[in-house]
Amino acid sequence: MKMRMIAAVVVAGMALATVRAQKSDVPREVQTVLERFSKSALRAHMRFLADDLLEGRGTGTRGHELAASYVATEFEAAGLDPAGVKGSYLQPVPLREIQVEPEACEFTIVQSGQSKTMKWGVDYVLRGNEVNPDSTVKAPVVFVGFGVVNRGRKYDDYAGLEVKGKIVAVIFGAPPTFPSEERAHFASGTEKAREAAAHGAVGFLSLRTPETEELLPWSRSVIGSEMPAFRWLDPKGVPNDSFKEIRATAALSMDGAERLFAGAPETWSAVQKDAKEGKLRGFALPVSARLHVVSNHRAISSPNVAGVLRGSDASLAGEYVVYTAHTDHLGIGRPLNGDAIYNGAVDDASGTSALIEMAKAFAILPKRPARSILFLAVTAEEKGLLGSDYFVHYPTVPAGSLVADVNMDGASVFYTFKDVVPLGAEHTTMGEVVERDARELGLQVSPDPMPEQVSFIRADHYSFVRQGIPAITIGEGLQAKDPNIDGRKFLENWIATRYHAPSDDMDQPLDFDATVQFMQISFLVGYDLAQERRRPSWKAGDFFGELYGRKD
Repeated sequence: MKMRMIAAVVVAGMALATVRAQKSDVPREVQTVLERFSKSALRAHMRFLADDLLEGRGTGTRGHELAASYVATEFEAAGLDPAGVKGSYLQPVPLREIQVEPEACEFTIVQSGQSKTMKWGVDYVLRGNEVNPDSTVKAPVVFVGFGVVNRGRKYDDYAGLEVKGKIVAVIFGAPPTFPSEERAHFASGTEKAREAAAHGAVGFLSLRTPETEELLPWSRSVIGSEMPAFRWLDPKGVPNDSFKEIRATAALSMDGAERLFAGAPETWSAVQKDAKEGKLRGFALPVSARLHVVSNHRAISSPNVAGVLRGSDASLAGEYVVYTAHTDHLGIGRPLNGDAIYNGAVDDASGTSALIEMAKAFAILPKRPARSILFLAVTAEEKGLLGSDYFVHYPTVPAGSLVADVNMDGASVFYTFKDVVPLGAEHTTMGEVVERDARELGLQVSPDPMPEQVSFIRADHYSFVRQGIPAITIGEGLQAKDPNIDGRKFLENWIATRYHAPSDDMDQPLDFDATVQFMQISFLVGYDLAQERRRPSWKAGDFFGELYGRKD
């Protein structure tokens, strides 16, 4: 063991020596920080946060409160100033917990006067209505393709269809002809529900496909539906992203979709083929559906944790570069292989550990960066990016002072890598910074290799994007340094076997040399963003810049 550790240190030192020799424009004090990232410190934080004693850090649970307290303590020890509310490190996020009652729910299809009862967990799951604990809808069903309206591309799945007062059924995803991250945006269930409500729909059915199975197997989606859902509440008690017009929302398995499409103008298999080929057309289904959803609502609070390292430049210290990671995971759920604790070691004890060590790294610089750096550990990411979304709506620093977000959802722990994928970088001038810093470290920059995973909308940087703030999530690419590792197969296998499962714990193989690589690129990007006089900006004509960018 000692010999392996010594060898790893020597290899890391040689790699950094190469960087110093080839890239002399990296300041010496920054090089020193890059050399000091500690695998043992990262492992220790991660081991505590993913311990069974924290019971999976479910939103609103004691385990999550312990994790938040741990992060706040580490921020204080690092010398960060409190950046929460009332002089503390905490920002309480008011939440509505929504616990669905499967045994009280109902989904019935009526066709030619005949009723077919769908089976919970086999054919469908219902999401608790965020406004009404007991809600029913009965109406004809209209298939509206992807359920997407992209006005900029003159694409409209609702064209020629009348859905007012009806239940819409939408297939997972968005047109494959859209650019990757624009496609992810339009694949968002929230955006699809928003469009359905705007067209007068009263119910919403989401249809799974084989691509959905690659995101999360149906069996684990069923488990997830049995866990509480949440919405953050505004000062008037209104839940975020709620559409009162939509009285019931269900997800159908592929078997459930097959039953829904029995007797339809097109078969379910033909519809899936059309979706892949970008030839989808909507049509009325020859069925009506009755959905009855019952859930229990409870008001709770769960904290974000925020600490700030004040900038050294008087003219820029009032602006903030933000580092984010999420402290929550799924908590305790249905046992798999005898284990009911969903520890979330990689997702996202690793990122939270990286956030702590990143704060310490910046704090030891002999001169602080020009801009202030805000370290933000958010809650309820697994419940819809709620903690980060609440923060950007109600920031604890002056509105308009947030310059950029560097999100760390899953610090690389799988394999050392030759390339990075910076989700979101192509839309803003942050991309130039990532490209430059990747070269400093001998890394390539690759586009999203798995656009079907719609990762762009599934991490906390997306909350910042939706408020017009340039933001990225940096992750390892598929090019492993070890030629015996196939990055794509590795990640696909991890998603299939460990993602959102109890087996995402500290007993899995973890490579902390990869985590050090992740820390180095993440540090350099944040450092340069904090030093540059120019604020990051959206590229001219960029889709997200036009949609969300500030118009001042």
